[in-house]
Amino acid sequence: MPEVERMCSVSPVLAGVSTPLHVLVADMCGRHHSELVVPHLTSSQVPAFAQFELAPGLMCPSPELVALQMTEYATDLELLLLVDELCGYYGIQPHAKAGLVKRSDPLTSVEKISRLLDSVGPCRGAAKLRRALSLARVRSGSPPESKTVHRLEFCARRGGYGLPVVGLNNALLTDRADGIILGSGVRIRKPDIMLLVPREAEVGTNMPFRAVAVDYKGIYHRDPWQDKLDVNRRNELLARGVKDYEMEASHASDLEYMDWLAAKIREDLGMSEPRRAKASEDAYRARRALLARELGRIDGLSWTARDVPLIMAGHRKWDETTS
Repeated sequence: MPEVERMCSVSPVLAGVSTPLHVLVADMCGRHHSELVVPHLTSSQVPAFAQFELAPGLMCPSPELVALQMTEYATDLELLLLVDELCGYYGIQPHAKAGLVKRSDPLTSVEKISRLLDSVGPCRGAAKLRRALSLARVRSGSPPESKTVHRLEFCARRGGYGLPVVGLNNALLTDRADGIILGSGVRIRKPDIMLLVPREAEVGTNMPFRAVAVDYKGIYHRDPWQDKLDVNRRNELLARGVKDYEMEASHASDLEYMDWLAAKIREDLGMSEPRRAKASEDAYRARRALLARELGRIDGLSWTARDVPLIMAGHRKWDETTS
């Protein structure tokens, strides 16, 4: 560990890195925790493409390897949201003004993480990470988007509403509401969450919608100018046959509201409401409440799969109203 401490003191690359540094070691003999360094034992060979040099003699794991490493510390849901983040357009950063930073491109993809798993073969955490990959949603723009999409699409057994989500931030061509004035007739819209009418839906001849969108309203949407732009957005989507619902942070913690929203979306999509016995409905409600609580407490900085949680630097209670 003295060598790592020396690197931190002389490397400009590491000067702004939050401590403690979490480092991989092949042998724990003689290793110790300090305020600067926390060692983690690795028993598998790290592929060359899964690391890059951060400073002379110090390698940094790729985003794909980070996902595999965190299987030891993250619960299934925490790991799922980590994959969403790595494959999305945001990064949780507690020192940023909004608690996160926006990315123009994802750090990795489901395919790249799968490639890493194929390369390392059977190892600790591989099966857990593959389960997360099977449920992950790419192109998410924020933690609330990730949490909401999983609540909407998870099956009833997992505490979700079983709705047919197509994707997040998918491009949709619409007619511009201001096209006559600006001289341009079309615009690309990217609803946060898109749901399409399933083929087996009970679609009537006069059904007004072909799809439903759900958009999360963060704090910047409260600006009067942005609110005007949001009105254009909703109207353009409606003209395209897409009914656009909006959500705020308070809605996510209101189970009755989410139940109502899911029921309305199901109705708009021509889907019948499943019938359940009283005991079955009570158990299902408990699962919905549990999923909401579990997702609500995840902040992307606390990892609680172990008896002693791993708390990353900058941990704070996540405030969804800032995203």
